[in-house]
This record gives sequence, C-alpha cells and structure tokens, in this order.
Amino acid sequence: MSSFFNNFYYGKAGKADFTPDQLPKNRVELFFSTLRVRFGGLFGLSLLYSLFCIPALIWSYINVQMLFYAESPLNYMTTYLLIMIPCLGICGIGAPGLMYILRNWARDQHSFTLSDFKDAVKGNWKQGLAVGLINGLSLFLMWISYSFYGQMAATSSLIFVIPQAMVIIAGCVWWMMNMVIYTMMVTYDMKFSQLVRNSAIMVVARLPLSIGIWLLSLLIPVLIALLAPMGPFFTMLYLMVLGYALNGFLYASYANSCFDKFLNPRIEGAQVNMGLRDPSLDDGLNDDDDLDENDLTKEK
Repeated sequence: MSSFFNNFYYGKAGKADFTPDQLPKNRVELFFSTLRVRFGGLFGLSLLYSLFCIPALIWSYINVQMLFYAESPLNYMTTYLLIMIPCLGICGIGAPGLMYILRNWARDQHSFTLSDFKDAVKGNWKQGLAVGLINGLSLFLMWISYSFYGQMAATSSLIFVIPQAMVIIAGCVWWMMNMVIYTMMVTYDMKFSQLVRNSAIMVVARLPLSIGIWLLSLLIPVLIALLAPMGPFFTMLYLMVLGYALNGFLYASYANSCFDKFLNPRIEGAQVNMGLRDPSLDDGLNDDDDLDENDLTKEK
C-alpha cells in the first residue's frame, strides 16, 4: 500500500510512452495516442484540481437552483458573478499544477503527479491567481456591459449593439487565451504582461482553430447540462471527475503546437516537436512576426 501512494506522489520512474520508432507522425496522432495512454490518470488529476474549484462549484450550484425558482432570476446574476471573482481566483491558483502535468503528458514526457503539481503551484501561484481573478472579472464586466448596452439599444439607439457585440467578442477571446496562458506560464520565464500579449497573439493568429478547439471543449459539459436529468449536478460531477483534466489535456496539446510554431524555434536551445517523429510542422500559420523579441525567454 505504501508503494502505491509513493508512486502516486512521486510517479514511477520510467521512459516515455513511445520508443523513437513508435512516435506519432503528426499532432492529431500524438494527441490520441497520448490520451489513450494517459486517460486513466486524468481522473485522479481532475479530482486533485477540483479541490481548488470547490468554492466556485458550490457557489455556482447554489445560484443555479436560485435562478430556476426565482421570479426575477436576472437580479441574482450580478451578485453571483461578483462572488465568482475570488472563487475563480482560487481555481487559478491550482491551474498551473494541472497544466504542468498535462503539458508533459501531451508531449510524451514523464511527470511526478503530486510532487510536480505541488511544485508548479508553488512556483506560479501568483500569476495563476491573477489569471483566475481576471477570468472572474471578465464575466462580471461582460454581464454588466452587455446588460447596459442592451438596455441602451432597446431604449435609445441600435448603434449600442456594436459595443455590446465587442464586449462579447473581447470576453470570448480572453477565455480562449486560457487555453494557452497557463501552459505558457509553466513552460517559460515571462512577465505577466508578456504572457497575456503572447497568448493573445497566438489565439488570434490561429483564430479559426482556436474557436474550434474552445467550442469542442465546451461540447460535453453543455450537452450534459441541457440533456441530462439534474443537468447542473451531473455537469459539476463530470467536471470534477474527468472534465477539468480532459479539457486541460486538449488545451495543453494545442498550446504545445502553438509554442512549436511561434516561440520554440526562436529560443536558443528550446526543443521543437517533442513527442513527434517528424520534426517539421505542417499545420499553422506563418503569422509570428508580431511576437516581440523581448517577449521571448528561455524555458523554465
């Protein structure tokens, strides 16, 4: 029994999942191959990260029930989203630990689950907290701005639909940046402003792919919420048991491809195409000229 807990904390020493002649040829093959190998580990990792999400999950579940039965449910939204700001900040503290392990798994590297999770949180909790707080603040500001401009459009002029749409677009772009920013945080030594700037450039440069991956990650939770009996409860259960880590694995795989396209070739000594047999990239854009040389730094 003691060896079981030691293995979970420190991991089992060993080689990568694939030998050189077995390495996947492209990123789609790499994603599904590593996902198949690591799928069982996603359950424990998702539960581990869920410890940081308990305040957000409980607060959300309570308010969903209130929204269903309240006569004026919209009145609850402002208070709900305001309290969600610190709740999502706590989620952000644990996100570096989650994404560090998933980044390693997604590029066929070994990781010591509990110890690596703890070390990644310890080394990046301030930036993780900042991103989490901005996540909560973005939802709050989106709701306030959307409501205000919507009311102005209804009572004054339809021109207010334009800023209303811009608020939604800006919020969606920020949440798509979440697919990259935490993995970048645990991979490179960058200032917070550099993390934000480079994440925005990558997401916008690959906008169609960014939108597709983001919507794909929302598909299962949305279907559970809409179709399952007691949808909110089972959505929360799915996220805790598997969803957080499964979405994170998808995000880490996407982030790794972005780094190999935009950052690693420009950083001396950085490895490219880790986990792939073919070192060349045949997907992505050549739109990396906007990355500031000052924003590039060595890997952690």
